[in-house]
Amino acid sequence: MNLEKPYIVSVYAVLRNEKGEFLLLRRSENSHSNPGKWDLPGGKLGRGELLKDAVVREVWEETGISIVLGEIAGYATFELPDKKVIAIIYDGGYIIADVKLSYEHVEHAWSSLENILEMDALPEHFKEFFKRFAAENKEPPELPI
Repeated sequence: MNLEKPYIVSVYAVLRNEKGEFLLLRRSENSHSNPGKWDLPGGKLGRGELLKDAVVREVWEETGISIVLGEIAGYATFELPDKKVIAIIYDGGYIIADVKLSYEHVEHAWSSLENILEMDALPEHFKEFFKRFAAENKEPPELPI
């Protein structure tokens, strides 16, 4: 019997407001993964779903925000009790919209990169992503007009 954990792919989006702050969502205490921790909007792919379709859907479900995706901004890897996760993180650009949280999250915050890197309640895999993101000085795509 193979006891190694299976891999899954998940997708997330980096969203910024007009001040350049990043959107974070706090998971509920009842969450099966990272309860009470801050998170990026995103989640699992549906069977046969394309990566870009999945991240647009997940952002909409979790925030009520419709996005136009940019390029892949980076990745993160982490383990959950029953699986290993490869997270692909897209650049979702600048957002000017009200956040409407789903049942999965209890609050949201717009945070500067400096604050994000100091947060205790942000999982280490997302901190590592933001360190690489900052080092590469990624700019979001321009909004289509």
